[in-house]
Amino acid sequence: MNKNNINNNVPTHLYLLNFLAGASVVLAFAPIGFYPVTWVSSAILFYTLLQANTKKQHFYFAWVYGIGMFGTGASWVFYSMHFYGHANIPVAATLTSIFVVLIALIIGLFGLLAYLFRYHHKVIRLLFFYPLMWVLIEWFRGWFLTGFPWLYLGNSQVDNVLVNIAPITGVLGVSLLSTFLSGALASLFIFKDPNKILWVDIPNSNHIKVQQKNRYVHQFIALFIILSVFVGSWGIGKILWTQPKGEPITVSLVQGNIPQEKKWLPENKFPTLELYKNLTQKNWKSDLIIWPETAIPDIFSRNMKDFILPLQQEAEANNTDLLLGAFYQNEQGEIENSVLALTAEGRSIYSKQHLVPLTEYMPLLGYLRWLNKWITIPSDNLTAGTGATTLKLANNIAQISICYEDAFASETLKGLPQANMLINVSNDGWFTDSFEPHQHMEIARMRAIETGRYLLRATNVGVSGIADTKGKLIATAPPYSTAVITGEVQPFAGMTPFMRWGNWGIVMVIILLSLLGYFTATTRKPEKE
Repeated sequence: MNKNNINNNVPTHLYLLNFLAGASVVLAFAPIGFYPVTWVSSAILFYTLLQANTKKQHFYFAWVYGIGMFGTGASWVFYSMHFYGHANIPVAATLTSIFVVLIALIIGLFGLLAYLFRYHHKVIRLLFFYPLMWVLIEWFRGWFLTGFPWLYLGNSQVDNVLVNIAPITGVLGVSLLSTFLSGALASLFIFKDPNKILWVDIPNSNHIKVQQKNRYVHQFIALFIILSVFVGSWGIGKILWTQPKGEPITVSLVQGNIPQEKKWLPENKFPTLELYKNLTQKNWKSDLIIWPETAIPDIFSRNMKDFILPLQQEAEANNTDLLLGAFYQNEQGEIENSVLALTAEGRSIYSKQHLVPLTEYMPLLGYLRWLNKWITIPSDNLTAGTGATTLKLANNIAQISICYEDAFASETLKGLPQANMLINVSNDGWFTDSFEPHQHMEIARMRAIETGRYLLRATNVGVSGIADTKGKLIATAPPYSTAVITGEVQPFAGMTPFMRWGNWGIVMVIILLSLLGYFTATTRKPEKE
């Protein structure tokens, strides 16, 4: 083995360390929510990247980190495939593993970007370029192939002071602050040598050692950044970006808790409708009552005469608006995942516009039906809705999202600033007893913070609830329970800075800073290790 190969080797245990660091990130997200794990986990990845010598090592360090991260944090994919897709354990485990390995490749791209800045000083990489590159990759992951914006590091900080920057930068800015802290923590372990070698022209000697000055400057810089991040975030939290508009309204969210394996059985349709109707009739004092996604396990038109119209008349008599979830068959005969608003002014529809790939629609579906012997394949693709994303409910404008549309900040901004509140309906029953329902509510709460609007979230099995403009849950119910969540909701108006520029604001700043940093280092030699 030649000298270059020896220098290019890194200890094997660093790969295992990165895998374990990535796997630990799940502890920072709901339902556990121990958010400091995020800073430590990323700090380990950042620090080990300093030990990488080659492009491949940078990539593999980040990739195995991503495998650990998604292998635990997105393990709920297995639940959907095995328990409800009817795939046996080996098939479900194999498909989940493929998904994890592929999505982790995007984290591997972070390692390649980190490699571009190998000529910079270690501390500059940790405190500046690694955080910038991480957030750039998060943004890319939320866009590439329709996007998978799950496990954004910023979402883990929804109950921490760092989240106060979200109305300015969105969740990506919170991720940036979090990774700044990670870089600062890693910098605490970058020490200067106690002695500095000076080369001199003295007989019988060609160098002398002198004591290194400012040996702990890196630690002071790191501590200053940590303090600045927390103090700055606290100060920003004192700014009120939006203002109350009009009087509060009373809202009831119906959580039917229909098990996913029973939801679509024909014999359970009428008991389900009776359950939702009875829970609704007990809450006619509310201004608005919201049902979950596909609470009616059928097409609206097949239930209009005997169920929906009588319920609408009863609602009008009590001066209550209703929002119901079911499928809608459009004029072309295509099926859409929709909500139907029943108000004194009539009926209006919103259909989901951002469909979930491989579940709500599957490319080349006709060529994949042979897979039915191992896993349930949809009989047909759903059709994406078009048009406005807002509905008028209880004399206010609501921005509507269905299922994981609320995971995309750009989707939420479509109806703002006109909308006075956010409504999300979902069915996380596909992932019963996993982390997913809790993570989903955490993501939805971030949308409330970014927009300065109350969030109303009705789901089939939970987590349902009402979150205020700071993302705090002011009313909720235990998951996997039949419940009606009732609370006062204050409509809001005004614009947060994030509404003006969306994700593009912070992304453009990151790209410009990164390009500037890269080209200022192209003539430098690699830092001597």
